[in-house]
Parts: sequence; structure tokens; C-alpha cells
Amino acid sequence: MGKGSWLSQIRIPLAGWYDILFKEQNILRVERLIIGSALLGFILHLLLIFLVKHDFWGLMQVLELQANYLKAIYTPFSIILFYEVLMLVVILPKSITNFIGKQYEIITLITIRSFFHDIADYDLDRSEIYTFDFLKSIGLDLAGALILFFLTTLYYRLFAKTQKPQLKPSSRRDQFIRIKKTAAVVLSLLLLLLSVTSLTGWLFELYEVSMHGGHFPNPNTVFYKEFFSVMIFVDVFLLILSFIYAGTYDIIFRNAGFVISTILVRIALTAEKPFNIYFALTAVFFGVLLIALFVFYNQKPLQEQLDTAADLE
Repeated sequence: MGKGSWLSQIRIPLAGWYDILFKEQNILRVERLIIGSALLGFILHLLLIFLVKHDFWGLMQVLELQANYLKAIYTPFSIILFYEVLMLVVILPKSITNFIGKQYEIITLITIRSFFHDIADYDLDRSEIYTFDFLKSIGLDLAGALILFFLTTLYYRLFAKTQKPQLKPSSRRDQFIRIKKTAAVVLSLLLLLLSVTSLTGWLFELYEVSMHGGHFPNPNTVFYKEFFSVMIFVDVFLLILSFIYAGTYDIIFRNAGFVISTILVRIALTAEKPFNIYFALTAVFFGVLLIALFVFYNQKPLQEQLDTAADLE
């Protein structure tokens, strides 16, 4: 009995739910919901800032919120980021490498979102704020986001070189995809649970800060810290599966490297500036170098690739 053949006999009932939950019509409905939520959140946040700024009903004394309209940009961007996380779950069964690339997209968007968060902390009408510390804080967000965007683009260009002609269907490959679909369904349920618990905890912290003062919670630790902690174990799970279904040195090494990259992304979410930028850049650069070496290792004649490599993308 060949490696992984015993697994082909295991029934995976949740795999069918993936095709039901994530069919194209449902994805389009979610897209429309996200767009509507982002617009509504943006308008409501602007309205709240307006009310606080002009001290309607004594809100300025009750709510210790920053009356800076730039802060409202942060709300729709956060909602769009949640959609990107959902897409991360959707693409899991399609490609492990693309799955990691989507994580890089998310950390890049989180970095550019930090610019909107940080710029709103300053009163841009006051000339004394324009100091070296101001330039360093804002410049780190911008430079970090640009470099991350470049590295992510490079990652996808290299990923395109790993694509192989579609191999003939096999029971092992189909079983591998079914397992990844099951993982995506479980992950989507966990995503929903984390969303509710994280949002509830965040709103409670905001209420406490607004009423009693103190520091606002780090937005990157809301939801994303727990979610990327889960991503680490998902990557380890995929690493084990790749050993069962492929067992080739290059794929195992690549997937092990992806685990390291995800751990670095997780660290970047909770590290203070500028270390958060450094860890994010290191995570994505490591992924780019990893995929580049994977491409170099697999520079073989096409027929040899078809004969020896298992198509786990």
C-alpha cells in the first residue's frame, strides 16, 4: 500500500460544506455586505467625530475620543481587512503557496492601515509637530508598506514560476484537497467565533478607556493576534499533510519555512514600532527567498517534473 493510500479511505463530510459555503454567489454577497459595512462604518465614525468635536450633548467630556476626522479612515479599512482574512480562508484548498501570499497581503495592509491610525494622532495644523520623531513614525509606516508591497509582488512573480501543467486527477491529490477544504470550513467557523469575541472585548476596552481614560488598545492585537496564532498551527498541519502526500525534500522544506514566516508575522502584530516593521519585512523577505530557492531547486526538465513531483498546489 503506497504512502497516503490508507487516507484515501477516510470520509471527510465537512469538505462538501466548503463548496456550499464558498460558492461564487455567496462570495459576491459577502463582498456587497463588506462594501456596505465599510461605507456605513465610515459615515458613522465621521458623524461620531463631528458630535464629539462640537461637544453635542456633552460628548467631549463623556467620551475621551480624538476629534480628528482622519481617524474615520481607519474604520472602513479595518472592515476591508476582515474581508481579506476571509479570502485567506477561501483560497486555502486551492494553493498552499497562494495561502501564504495572502498572509503577506494582510500584513502589508495592516502596515498601511497603521499610517491612518498614526497620522490621526497628530494635529496637522500645528507646525511644532513636524519633528524628526514625527517623520520617523510616519515614514516607517509608509516605507514599510511600500517594501512589503514590493516583496509580496516579487513573491507572486516567483510563485507563478512554480506552476506546473495540470496533472491527471488522482485519489491522493483529491483527498489532499478535501482535507484542505475541511480545514477551511473549520477555520471559517473559528474566524466567526474570534470575530465575535475579539469585537466584544475591544468594545469593552474602548468603553473603559473612554470613561476612565488610559491608552487605547493596540488595534493589531484585536483579532489578528489570535487569528495568526491559529495560522501557525494550520501551517504545521499543512506541513504534516505535505509529508504524507508528497514527502519530497523541497516541498517539506518549503512548507516548514512557511511556518517560520507565519511565526514572524505573528510577532510583528504585537511588537512595538519600529520592531513590528522589521519583523514584518523579515517574514515576507524570508518567504520570497524561500520560494526563490524552491524555484531554483526545481529547475528540471519538464518531463522529469511531471514524473517525479506531486502537484500539491
